[in-house]
Amino acid sequence: MTATDRPLALVTGASSGIGAEFARRYAREGFDLLLVARSEAALQALADDLSAMHAITASVHRADLSDPVDVSSLVDVITQRLPRIDHLVNSAGTAPEGDLDRMDPDDLRQMVDINITALSLLTRAAIVRMRGSGSGTIINIASAAGYQPLPHFSAYAASKAYVIRLTEALSEEHRPHGLRIFSVAPGDTETPMNPGAGRNKRRAHQVVDTAWQTMPSTAPSVVDGRRNSLLATLSTRLFSKRFGLRTAEKMMRAKA
Repeated sequence: MTATDRPLALVTGASSGIGAEFARRYAREGFDLLLVARSEAALQALADDLSAMHAITASVHRADLSDPVDVSSLVDVITQRLPRIDHLVNSAGTAPEGDLDRMDPDDLRQMVDINITALSLLTRAAIVRMRGSGSGTIINIASAAGYQPLPHFSAYAASKAYVIRLTEALSEEHRPHGLRIFSVAPGDTETPMNPGAGRNKRRAHQVVDTAWQTMPSTAPSVVDGRRNSLLATLSTRLFSKRFGLRTAEKMMRAKA
């Protein structure tokens, strides 16, 4: 990418869903974009639309974030090749369902590689770059599932608990250095990764609105939607561990 006077946001998982909505919001706010996902055609179509609509520069970088080579290449882009990086949104993720013993080992490994390893390495790369300039914002997309151990969805919930805890700690570590780091935890949200009917489903643009409203604050994490926030509070602060686990098992039994 060529340098401009505009701030630059890098968004992973940008070809659809929450990531694409972040891209649209950043373009409206006047940011240049580097969009990352596996689907290069979808990325390019979105980049072309946003560039034409908002008079910004939107570039694409195809990467499979379960591939260590692709992750290393993107780390190099962040630390060495971009003219600047002002915001990073780690929105890429995968959510395999079912009991651990029935889960395909390759799906399990891919989930850990994307939800945990790639997110950690990209966050680290952005921090290194942002610390040098004394400013920057990192938004990690977690999940309301990360606030409660979920039988029959255990690995995914655990991966998102990692995202929440990592991000909260990093928020405090780097606050004195001018960095704004926080996680956003969507609940049941209408996205290509989560299709189908559902009661009280949120929309991707609402998740982005929640992130934008949280950005000026110092909160290290936020749950999207009042209902989801209430459930997260109940599960972590009021319910006993045993009661919470039994309740969650009944709720998630259909995914076994």
